[in-house]
Amino acid sequence: MSKTTKQLITLGVAVILLGGLVAVYFGLEARQAREAAAAAEAAETEESPFQLMRLVDQSEANLERATFTTDEYSFTIEAVENDGRITWVYTGNRDVELEQPDARNMMRDVFLLNATDMVLETVSDPAEYGIGRLVVTGYFRDGSQEVIRVGMMTPDHNRFYAMVDGDPALYLINAVSGNRLTQHVSELVARGIPFIEGVLLTRLYIRERDRNTLEFVWDGTQEEMENAIQQFGGIWLTMVTPFPGRDLTVSNFERFALEDFEGFRPGRLVDMFPDDLRQYGLDDPILEFIMEDATGAGFHLIFGADHDDQNIYMMHGDRPHVFIVEKRFIRGLLGLNPFNFIERFVALMNIVQVESITIRSEDRGNHEIVINNFQDDNERDQIAPVIDGQEIQDAAFRRFYQTLIGISYDHDIGVQEDLGPPVITVIYYMLDEEEPPVVVEFFAYDPNFYAVRQYPHPPQFVTSRLAVEGLFGSLESLLAGELDR
Repeated sequence: MSKTTKQLITLGVAVILLGGLVAVYFGLEARQAREAAAAAEAAETEESPFQLMRLVDQSEANLERATFTTDEYSFTIEAVENDGRITWVYTGNRDVELEQPDARNMMRDVFLLNATDMVLETVSDPAEYGIGRLVVTGYFRDGSQEVIRVGMMTPDHNRFYAMVDGDPALYLINAVSGNRLTQHVSELVARGIPFIEGVLLTRLYIRERDRNTLEFVWDGTQEEMENAIQQFGGIWLTMVTPFPGRDLTVSNFERFALEDFEGFRPGRLVDMFPDDLRQYGLDDPILEFIMEDATGAGFHLIFGADHDDQNIYMMHGDRPHVFIVEKRFIRGLLGLNPFNFIERFVALMNIVQVESITIRSEDRGNHEIVINNFQDDNERDQIAPVIDGQEIQDAAFRRFYQTLIGISYDHDIGVQEDLGPPVITVIYYMLDEEEPPVVVEFFAYDPNFYAVRQYPHPPQFVTSRLAVEGLFGSLESLLAGELDR
């Protein structure tokens, strides 16, 4: 049976589960950003007991850049327009990605600033109100400038004192605007992860220190991917390491790895441009986690040393900034046992693609099985199995066949080199002559397990002797007619 056909057996359920799961996990980030922007907008447009006065009245399209200066820092944020869409960038380092809803809200107060009240028509000593602690200069495309001088908060902490150049009056602006204008650029740095189209996952990578790296990828062609998306609404992932060829069982991965990851979002930025990652344990990370999808979205998260009992240092793989994040988010990603969420069948063969099966055993004898696939008058797939020349009832054989293909790996024992010849061999010959036979070999390992492999891979796993003995018991019952209905 072809690799693609075998994988399609479980794909339908898998993509439904993962689609819902990842949409919840990674859609939350975008939703939170939208809600925060909407809340800020509402706060400014609510009915106010104060008569609003427009201090700056420009447009976003006209604002070219703004500089924010205090005694401790100075930085500039600039507008970059692409196809009519404005993106705000930090001119000090254009590789720094800003959280666009937050940056836009901050810049909005540069081109459109309201006062809630006038305190004084003229002020003799602006420093008495902290005026000038922050100076914001907006540079506009029409050549004009607007200079906003922000002072201290009022005693009730509801508003800030502010002045604009060219106007001698002292005003009050609301706390929302004041807090936004007084943010440092580090507070605008993007920290979340993008939306991942779960049913279109193309790569999953988990590397934990001192443990096997786990990596799954889409291993088909672009055409096969498009066909799978069209027919099933999604694609599947196959393990690259440590057990090549094993398929990801999505529902189990969600249960064992991603439950704690829901709502992931880094916390406070602790170092915008670290000189030495060793102080954060990020030079030798405890964990790396990568997810990518066919739309090009993805993330690469790196986790280092403990910040405290509840938090850990982390960074994005494509950005230099160091954040803290709650440890609880990554609990499920540590100490993962891949056998909890990979396909464990030794050989999951579709009966309609198998022509015959040979079973050889040192102790239980040899058997030749011919499936005899055909289609009835209604074009439904049927079989007329024969074992060692004996015709077998269809339904009874199917029960035996489920036992045969249901043999699965129990755990990893590492690659074994010197186990001697196999004691049991099962060979599946395919109807498609271009498909090579699938050979499964069982080796004596210990009283409880056989080492098992699918040729040509080396023996690396064990399966229960009881399961294999049950197979031969089922075969004997089948030949004796005990499984007939």
